Amino acid sequence: MAVSLLVCSLAAAQTTEQLPGFDLERLETNVGRGTLLVGNGELMVPGGLHVSLLGHYQRLPLVLNDGEGDLQVVRNRATALLSAGYGLLPWLEVSAQLPFVLWQQGDDPSLLGLGALAAQGLGTPVLQARLGLLSRRQRHPVDLSADFGVGLPVGNGTALAGDDGPRFHVRMTVGTSLGMVAPSLEAGVLFRPTILLATSDGSAKQGANSEIRLGAALATTGKGLRGELGLRATLSPQVAMDVLGGVRFPLPAGLDASLMAGPGLGGALGAPRFRVLAGVSFHDEPPPKLSFIDENADRELQLALATPDRPPEDERVRPVSTWELNALSRGDSGTAAPQGPQEPLRPYQPTPQERVVLRGVIPFTKGSAELQAVVPLLDQAVLQMSELPRGGTVIIEGHADTEGTDASDMFMSLRRAQAVRRYLVNQGVPATQVRIRGFGAEWPVSAKPATEEERQLNRRAEVIVLTEAVPTSATTQTPTP
Repeated sequence: MAVSLLVCSLAAAQTTEQLPGFDLERLETNVGRGTLLVGNGELMVPGGLHVSLLGHYQRLPLVLNDGEGDLQVVRNRATALLSAGYGLLPWLEVSAQLPFVLWQQGDDPSLLGLGALAAQGLGTPVLQARLGLLSRRQRHPVDLSADFGVGLPVGNGTALAGDDGPRFHVRMTVGTSLGMVAPSLEAGVLFRPTILLATSDGSAKQGANSEIRLGAALATTGKGLRGELGLRATLSPQVAMDVLGGVRFPLPAGLDASLMAGPGLGGALGAPRFRVLAGVSFHDEPPPKLSFIDENADRELQLALATPDRPPEDERVRPVSTWELNALSRGDSGTAAPQGPQEPLRPYQPTPQERVVLRGVIPFTKGSAELQAVVPLLDQAVLQMSELPRGGTVIIEGHADTEGTDASDMFMSLRRAQAVRRYLVNQGVPATQVRIRGFGAEWPVSAKPATEEERQLNRRAEVIVLTEAVPTSATTQTPTP
């Protein structure tokens, strides 16, 4: 299709005076995680795939003045954009975009001494690599990425869809999640050939130049209908700005549909009066690669967790015993609390008849028991539980920093464990196979945290997926009569 459009466009251009070739489009869309206009700095996991097909309508993207009035060279323009992204490594994601001009029409540009435009044509293909610099998955405060891209000079200039030479862009994107909303910002530079449009009165109108591009977006989080608001601005040297708002909603089979519209501001070429974007996208990301822990190494780890070095001055009087709170969390009833001091609850130690197939830690923010929007570890646990042939059990152990009193720390650790349990049960894990325990601040990773990073390690929920160990050898015994 692309080759056919390109050949037809070039054949039509041979009969007229060719316009200086440049790409009229100033709006770039995002491939991968984030909103339709602006990314959020987060990369797809290795093996993740994102494919989208987007339709784009513009009103009055190119208006020139012939000395007597405005000439609407491009009054209406419809384009299509096919894009795909793939996660190669935890810190590397690659993507490609291929645009097409499907239809455009306007006044006759020969009144300005310019050749006629082609109605269709191939746009500028863009290849891009996205590098992850910071990630909230690694307990960084934000997601930060850097994009490096190149635009190939094969677009059709007579359709105002391609520059005369290659173009390059560098862009930084940062994003985070604040409860129900996810803000993101980006800033970059586009390097492209400089093009001037000569008019019949001898003046020159700048058609293309290197640009500074800025963007901001705000999106709601969740799995259902989501709202998006984006702003894109270019400085080159005239200012052009697009403000678009819309929605994104899920479809069956891993598809999403999106619709955005909004006005364009500024007098730069390529800034339309308004735009409308609509399309569908397919997004699929596997859970992180499973790693099976050696049983001997796992027992040594359990012993190390069970006997941490605790400073003597950290011993405090607890108004509520750990045993009583965890008995309530398991739903024990009808039995009287035993008299006398109870054995302190320790982190779970698998028996020789159990095998640990998955272990991980989920961090929490201070004073919060809410999970982040994306928790790959729990999706991996759900997948593993569904594939265990011998059945399995999930142990969830909640922990807290010294955020308050002993009782409040204990309840916070239980709330965190319950939040993880609720997520697993909602994803189909039987409730009878999930056990939770709360430790308060009794088993910190860092006994004397001196930095915020160390305190974050103590605000956690540990997830352990266990299954019955496969016997190394099987013997058959004949019962005695």
